Amino acid sequence: MTVLAYSLADDIQGSWRVVFVPDELHLYVEFRELDADTDPVDWMSVDDFLARRPEGALHERARDSLVSLICNALTSATKKPAGRSQRARD
Repeated sequence: MTVLAYSLADDIQGSWRVVFVPDELHLYVEFRELDADTDPVDWMSVDDFLARRPEGALHERARDSLVSLICNALTSATKKPAGRSQRARD
């Protein structure tokens, strides 16, 4: 299984990462302790991760980093998506 991962936030205890599995078109978030292997059993959906109240500063940094990553991907001027982009108005 091919897995692409991006570190959202880390400290001496471990790291929050966003994990993409291209073969399955699934996007997950995981907390991985240092020197531990990734374990798909511990992965959670992006929706579940965003719906949880942060359990500490590291978790909050990871959430903010993921939100920023998503916003940057959707507003990036250097990439032109195949579909139309829309910006919601208040």
